[in-house]
Amino acid sequence: MLRLRVPGGWLPAPSLDSISTAAVRFADGDVQLTSRANLQLRAVATDASGAVAAPLVDEVLSAGLLPHPSHERVRNIVCSPLSGLSGGLTDLRGMTREIDEKLCAAADLAGLPGPFLIALDDGRGDLDAVPADLRVRAVDRQSVQILVGDAAIGPVLPIGRAADLIIELAQAFLPLTGDGDRPVWHVRELPQRGLELFSQVNPGVPGALIRRRTAAPGQRLGRLTQDDGRAVLSALAPLGLLDRRQVAALTRASTLGSGRLVVTPWRGVLVPDLPVSEAGTAAELLIAVGLELDDGSPWQGVTACTGAPRCAHGQGETRSLAGQIVRARWPGTASVGEPVHVVGCSRRCGSPSGAHVEALSTADQVEISRAGRTIAVPIVDAPAAVWGGR
Repeated sequence: MLRLRVPGGWLPAPSLDSISTAAVRFADGDVQLTSRANLQLRAVATDASGAVAAPLVDEVLSAGLLPHPSHERVRNIVCSPLSGLSGGLTDLRGMTREIDEKLCAAADLAGLPGPFLIALDDGRGDLDAVPADLRVRAVDRQSVQILVGDAAIGPVLPIGRAADLIIELAQAFLPLTGDGDRPVWHVRELPQRGLELFSQVNPGVPGALIRRRTAAPGQRLGRLTQDDGRAVLSALAPLGLLDRRQVAALTRASTLGSGRLVVTPWRGVLVPDLPVSEAGTAAELLIAVGLELDDGSPWQGVTACTGAPRCAHGQGETRSLAGQIVRARWPGTASVGEPVHVVGCSRRCGSPSGAHVEALSTADQVEISRAGRTIAVPIVDAPAAVWGGR
């Protein structure tokens, strides 16, 4: 598997197009979108030493997706996808770039754990459900709150000071990651769940603490209106998979706007900056290749790990089962209840962090877990059983 970081999710459409072409040539043909708004290629061919093909590396470099090889594993930064486009209290795209640049300029931070995550929320609360180690949350146009782990309070400071404080907090965490058999990957694993970092880094804003607000829904689908009057299309990729035709359609749609795309943490893609007169044409391009633009899409909230036979650990097939579950969804339940995640083994890769319904697929049955209760049913009965009791 090859994972490519896209801090904030913003990238030129030709970059995604190049990676899609590489996926057809060197992997299984799909570009996978992750819950951190990154890109993945699976089943990447390697040589006897485990190295990927040199032309694949060249494709990634030419697409601009490997600017800092020494820090590639730690460039995990998510940002509110609509920041600077529509809504939100302030535009955090510049801060996303600033944090990425300062992170990569600090040689020691290449040693951060790979799962370490920084989240930038522009005040709408869309990233509150994303489990982050360090979090920036806008409180007005000029001020942000800094949160560590899952803490509900944190200091408020001018927006121009946030990037430096985030880097200082990451550096304060680094010596606490431990080593040996039980390394610490996240600040919430520390004895004080990350709050001890503030004893080492003084934000210099005494008494400026506010309580975090309630989380807002994540991705809205369909045609949205930007603050400048132009349109942005919000599309969901079923199971977070983009095939060659879908990437070509996204690339073509983007040429009607600014030529840029935004990958979202909800395995979707935004096509921004569309003239209102072109939004309908762009939407038709995406719908024609199976991308979802309807906010009531039955694919909303349904995810799956790779499963057998694509994963060596997979005991059961997951993708077709997820499709059967979607088709069995009762009318009117598209946005009701917890997410559904289909897994092919006990590793449970990609499982949502919050409450959800799990369907564990094995060779001859499916174990469905909901609210602490598990039942086993034949595969043929699994789709209906998933929605039972809703």
